[in-house]
Amino acid sequence: MPQRILSEVQLPDFQDRPKKEGDILRTAEDLFMQFGYDRVSVEEICREAGVSKVTFYKYFKNKFGVLDEYMTVRLELGMEVFNKIRTADASLQDKMKALIAMKESAVSHFTPVFYKSLLSGDEMVQAFMQEWITQSMNAMRNFLEDGQKSGEIYPGYSVDFLLHVWTSMAEIARSESMLSMYNDDMVKLSKDFMNFLFYGTTGPPQEDK
Repeated sequence: MPQRILSEVQLPDFQDRPKKEGDILRTAEDLFMQFGYDRVSVEEICREAGVSKVTFYKYFKNKFGVLDEYMTVRLELGMEVFNKIRTADASLQDKMKALIAMKESAVSHFTPVFYKSLLSGDEMVQAFMQEWITQSMNAMRNFLEDGQKSGEIYPGYSVDFLLHVWTSMAEIARSESMLSMYNDDMVKLSKDFMNFLFYGTTGPPQEDK
């Protein structure tokens, strides 16, 4: 029986923050998911959170500061799960299954409208997303190198080549045309993307009955 690997990405509750700060972050999350980052104002966040603008600016420099803090916590939680999968005492096959499940879990907590607003955000949003994409690529590099060291990934492949393919495919998966093709079903798109990267056109191996 293969070891079960934790792959569920938890949502932040911000209960460790001062109450008003936590209220702002949770309210911003709700509004961002409903309307997208670009369509929400500081005034709306304050009104819905029941705080004054003075209180808002006590904790955050601007609206981007809220997004930065919220997304940083979300992405750090995802990276924690990734590292647990990477270091688990399990086969590469089981780790790949766990990574696919992790990706599904993470994506399922985003709404299409919020996801699209990040992709079309201003320069600060784009710079933030690029920073995290770079971190994700570095983490995946470690995963691939581990697989080559264990002999479970063909050592003749250049890791840079594999990462370039990964990055190129990710750009396609994030495109408006691809989202439209999937009718904004980001979970299905994410699962197909991960399965194709790991298993190619033959798809994942069938489970033994």
